[in-house]
Amino acid sequence: MHIFIAVVVLALLVGWVRSEPRRSEPKKKLQAVWTEFSVPFMPKHKNLTPRFRAWVETSALMAKEPALQAWLLGLHAEGLQALVKKVAEFCVEMDVKLDWLFDAKAAVEPNARIAAEDMVIDYCKIVFKAVHSQKVAHE
Repeated sequence: MHIFIAVVVLALLVGWVRSEPRRSEPKKKLQAVWTEFSVPFMPKHKNLTPRFRAWVETSALMAKEPALQAWLLGLHAEGLQALVKKVAEFCVEMDVKLDWLFDAKAAVEPNARIAAEDMVIDYCKIVFKAVHSQKVAHE
C-alpha cells in the first residue's frame, strides 16, 4: 500500500512540475518536493559525530590522509555534525552502514569494511577539496 501511495504522489509531483511554466526550474522543484516527501520515510540517524571523530582519529586508512584527517579533526562541532549527517545519508543511498566503520564486532566481511572506509574517505576528500577550492576562489 505504501508503494502505491508513493507512486501516486510521484506521478502527481511529475504532473505538477510539468504544468509549471518553463521559466521555473522544474528539476529543482521536484527535488525539493521529493526531499520533503521522503524525509519521514528515511531512517533516523542517531548522533554519530563522536563515533565518527573517534574513527577519524584511529583509522589506519585515514592516517594515510594526514591533511584530510587534520581538517576533519579541526572542524567545529556544528560543521562536523553537518558533514557526518551528509556522510550518513550518502551511506544509506549506497546501502552501506556507517556503523561498519565504528563497530569492530559488526558482522561484515573485512573487504566490505575496507570498501566502506574507502568510500567515506573519498566522500570526505571531495568535500575537503570543494571547501578549499571555495576558499581559494574567495581570496
